Amino acid sequence: MILKIPFICIFIFYTSMSMATVQNDDFFNKHYQEINQNIKQKRYEDNLQLIENLVKQKGYKMLDCYYKGKISHKIGVSYYLLNRESEAIAYFKEEVLNTWENCAKVPPSERANTIYNIGVSYQYLNDIETAKLYLDEALYIFENDTLYSSYKLANKYHGIGKFYKNKNDLFRAELYFKNAINLYKQQDNTKAKQFEVFNNLIAMSKEFKEYEKAKKYIDEALSIHENFPETIPKLNLAWVYLNAGTTHLELKEYKTAKQMAQKGLNLLTNENKPYYFAIGLELMAMIYLEEEKFNLAEKNLMRSLDIRNTMIEKGESKLSIVHAYENLSDIFIRKGDIEKGNHNLNKAFDILVPNASFDKEHLPIIKTSKSLDNKHLIRLIELKIKIFKDKYKRSKDIKFLKQALSTQHKIDSVINRSLVSFQFEQSKLDFLNLKFEHYGKAIEDALELHRITGDPFYLKEAYYFSSKTKAIVLQYELNQADAFQSNVSPEIVKHEQDLRAEMHAQQVLLSEATDDKDSLLQVYTKAQYALDSYLKEIEQKEPTYFKEKYTFIRPPKLKDIQGDLPSNMAVVEYFLSENNIYSFWLTKNDFFSITTPYDPTIIKALDNFIAQCHDPKSEVSEKLSQLIFERCLKKGIKKIGKDIKRLCIIPDGQLHKLSFEALIDSDNKTKKYLIEDYTISYSYSVALLFRKQNSSFLESYIGFSSRYSGQLNQKLKARKRFFGSENLMQLVLSDEEIKRGAAIFDGEMYIDNEASLENFLKHSSDADIIHLSLHGLVDLDDPGRSCILFDDNQKEFILSAQNLYGNRLNADLVLLSTCHSASGKIYSGEGVQGMSKSFLLGGAHNIMSSLWNATEASSIAITTSFLENIHDGLPKDLALHQSKLDYLSRTEPNKKHPYYWANFILLGEIDKTKESISPTIWIVIVGLFVLFFFIWHYSKRLK
Repeated sequence: MILKIPFICIFIFYTSMSMATVQNDDFFNKHYQEINQNIKQKRYEDNLQLIENLVKQKGYKMLDCYYKGKISHKIGVSYYLLNRESEAIAYFKEEVLNTWENCAKVPPSERANTIYNIGVSYQYLNDIETAKLYLDEALYIFENDTLYSSYKLANKYHGIGKFYKNKNDLFRAELYFKNAINLYKQQDNTKAKQFEVFNNLIAMSKEFKEYEKAKKYIDEALSIHENFPETIPKLNLAWVYLNAGTTHLELKEYKTAKQMAQKGLNLLTNENKPYYFAIGLELMAMIYLEEEKFNLAEKNLMRSLDIRNTMIEKGESKLSIVHAYENLSDIFIRKGDIEKGNHNLNKAFDILVPNASFDKEHLPIIKTSKSLDNKHLIRLIELKIKIFKDKYKRSKDIKFLKQALSTQHKIDSVINRSLVSFQFEQSKLDFLNLKFEHYGKAIEDALELHRITGDPFYLKEAYYFSSKTKAIVLQYELNQADAFQSNVSPEIVKHEQDLRAEMHAQQVLLSEATDDKDSLLQVYTKAQYALDSYLKEIEQKEPTYFKEKYTFIRPPKLKDIQGDLPSNMAVVEYFLSENNIYSFWLTKNDFFSITTPYDPTIIKALDNFIAQCHDPKSEVSEKLSQLIFERCLKKGIKKIGKDIKRLCIIPDGQLHKLSFEALIDSDNKTKKYLIEDYTISYSYSVALLFRKQNSSFLESYIGFSSRYSGQLNQKLKARKRFFGSENLMQLVLSDEEIKRGAAIFDGEMYIDNEASLENFLKHSSDADIIHLSLHGLVDLDDPGRSCILFDDNQKEFILSAQNLYGNRLNADLVLLSTCHSASGKIYSGEGVQGMSKSFLLGGAHNIMSSLWNATEASSIAITTSFLENIHDGLPKDLALHQSKLDYLSRTEPNKKHPYYWANFILLGEIDKTKESISPTIWIVIVGLFVLFFFIWHYSKRLK
């Protein structure tokens, strides 16, 4: 048989192609194995030499795009392992991603691995924001690749969790660590990996001072070891013991801390695990330091330092030695050897902030310096402050105290720089809660300087540090929302709202789920990434939005606040430090501060008094009330004088739970409560007092009320939305309350079946006044789950904080006639995270809310009277004040307990209305007019 020529050509072509493919595979496999073997044996430089020779060979040039990219990826890894991260990044981008750009053969997960490695490289260059973009992009690809194994995805979750842990983002890190644990639990033989993640959770929890949570994770980790002892590597077990030791050290449980530290050291040796052995020695040193066994502490630290230096000589990162110098400095300072302390501290600065500009005290210039770790930088600056204050105590030379205060501003700058890197509100809250104590120390120093010098500059400095902490996250969130609304197109706003709604929907499903929580957690993470990446994309495309979003938030100037304040009002801002209650009093013409002790006596008094106000069956103790009044108000009220009749309180900590109106003035025996002398309102921050500058005349009203169905409690329990043990009762008078409000303003009302969440979202955005006579739920552990309940005959009836963010309000006043609507989780400085704050963040300007659940009868009386006073044109604080006085004057004696009336508080802004002119001034004006008339008339007659 004679073959036709075309067939012969085709046969030869495919045969040659097949042989070429085999040759390509052989060439690739041979050199790919060699490259991997070099990496395994840490011969990274050999790979760089190898690739130089390979690219010149015909076999390499004949490789397809996939194989070329795989080889290039390993070369990029070699650069990374040589600590040449910049070259690794360039190689990954130019030689791998460019080669794979139009290469259909590349699996998504392999492309994502390269993107992931770029992110890790940026992380080690301390370019955290860029690192985050690449890591998040890689994770998104991994999550959506159905062929990518759950085990590998768990590893990626674990790695990105560690990234966010190093970034001080507790919220995101914990989310990814839990994702990792959930996926590991689905695999066999992953107990060691689960143990490792629990160790990361322990370390992170102790760093954020969540010590009880850390102890829970310690128990879970040690339980795994107890049940599977052979599967846990000694090093990992030692690391858990060391983290457990640090946790107990922070709790001042020195005996347990020492036992845990010793268990860790028993599993380690200097020869095999020098890095961890050095950490164990440092932990033992710090335990001895707290026990004031200075010689033992120094001995352990010097051993640790020798080990660290040897490691650096062998090529380890110098960053590892910073902690040793930091702790050694602390020991010398505590011993009183300031020179040695300062010497070791300066060494730590030199390593931590390379190429920095330093001032004459060897402190880095924050604006122009880049630290390898901001957390350590803050700690080092703290130690420098400690040195200045020690010098001041020894010499009484105030120049050292001035240096300490000036240095506190550097910590503030580092905190500011860190804060803007967080995308999500919860991350900011956790970070600031951790750093709050720094501001208390700064206030203490500033007030001490003011006491010594009498210079008002230092009083203003103290006030700066106090005001700086107040609702800073709320201000950032408002700033972002306002910048977004005013600088991007309606289409972008809509897409952002859709992404946020999807993230919220997944969060709700996760919170309500009983089964399949693992997969729901992954879906929630994906939704969170989608929102985060879209916001970053908008920042790049909309420079005006980016600029306004990241505008540095400063406390307003005192003179500006005083210029806007009514002459009969004082603003009282509190700051609760570890030992003191600082209050700053600001009137139109005066400014001063008062310091009183914050000790167990006042803490217990506040707890008991607040509990008594919540319970109508409890007698309110005059003794406790007077103690609180004396600690918090007495001295300030005496100084402001009798012309001040309105107080705007900016609380802190425990004081957020207190209704100040229910206090008793120990100097005024004729009157029962403080409300009889003062109109009291509240705000989150002095910066939020005068946000709105339009008329206070309110017109449009919308109200919602529901008695609810008999199945409300069962529905809430089924959706995992019950946070307490009590059942919610049907509201009998809520309809009547809304009908009265609507009648006063001739407004809209939605009652029972019409009081749906859908109607609220559809109709409330343009109302001046929103009135909700509904039930509310407060989650003190997770503020994001606090909510308000609309009529439950609809499928969706729960209003959350996330709903409000996506559906902007323009209300000047929101009445939350709901139980506990002013309650929530309290963060230091930031205040209560609950529904009141959510409405402010959603666009409302003033909130009347409830600290506790009172009776419907008293609530309807007070709210109706309040709305009538608003309609008559009274400023909002005076309107609520008058409504409470009217209630107290009319009600029977057994209903005058604070439980019935002191629960409602007004939170928000100050009305900038023109103050009424007093009768005396009118008499003077009329008198002058009459006198002028007679002079004019008499002069005409003389002519």
